[in-house]
Amino acid sequence: MLRFRKVEADTLPEDGVDALTVNISGGGICFSSPNEVEIGALLAIELTLPDFNSAVVSFGRTVWCEPGEDGKYQVGLEFWWIGWGDDGAQKAITDYIKNTLEF
Repeated sequence: MLRFRKVEADTLPEDGVDALTVNISGGGICFSSPNEVEIGALLAIELTLPDFNSAVVSFGRTVWCEPGEDGKYQVGLEFWWIGWGDDGAQKAITDYIKNTLEF
């Protein structure tokens, strides 16, 4: 589950939109959104993962947005910055990815 907010220089971020993660990599994330997102839009993302106490916070640029068959939009975001809510979260997400992908 994630929540995203559009970031603009002349306004405060809106309340945010709930969306679902489709896939994630080191370079970006794809998510399903109820709203269309403008290509090039800068977004702040708060990603909640089931095994973590702290959200993953990121900032990036929308590189594509396509309508899906379910009436929602598939959005591709290129990460520009990724951070964590606390010091233990970085290790937790690294362990999660390692265990999930079974390297």
